[in-house]
Amino acid sequence: MTRCVTMTQILQDLNSTLAEEQEHYEALLDLARRQGMMMTTHDVDGLDENARLMSDGLAAADVVRIRRERLASDLMRQAGSAVPGSLSTWLETQPAAIQDSLGEPVQLVRCAAGELARTNEMNRRLANFCLDLVEEEAALLRRCLLEDPAGCYDSGAQPASNGQGGVLKRQA
Repeated sequence: MTRCVTMTQILQDLNSTLAEEQEHYEALLDLARRQGMMMTTHDVDGLDENARLMSDGLAAADVVRIRRERLASDLMRQAGSAVPGSLSTWLETQPAAIQDSLGEPVQLVRCAAGELARTNEMNRRLANFCLDLVEEEAALLRRCLLEDPAGCYDSGAQPASNGQGGVLKRQA
């Protein structure tokens, strides 16, 4: 036996799903911002825990996103749309009552998702910068070690002739 769901019920379910989706994206945004801070402070243990929390948060947000897409598709079909498409685009052609009901929640989800995407892109760039910096420092250290296999360096990271070999006096 199939349950007949009214358009009003779908609108209510979609509204609550959009609110839940926004909460997930806001939580992921907090984790992404924290990730950026941890990269700048070299908090490797914190990054590991943050990555686990991000993975869990993404999985939960994905479940809600799928539910939102299903509800949006049901709503568009029930409203007579032949081919369901983007909820935002569909909303532009709907009566004011539907636009008033869903316009703000849809916009809040879009804004949160957009901010999350921008923060993730900044983190990606920061991670690439950190990796480039590590590679540069490793190349510098390799070059210095090849020039002076004894490995004794002064405070300017230059080979030093005095002191015991094999000791880094200052990080290169």
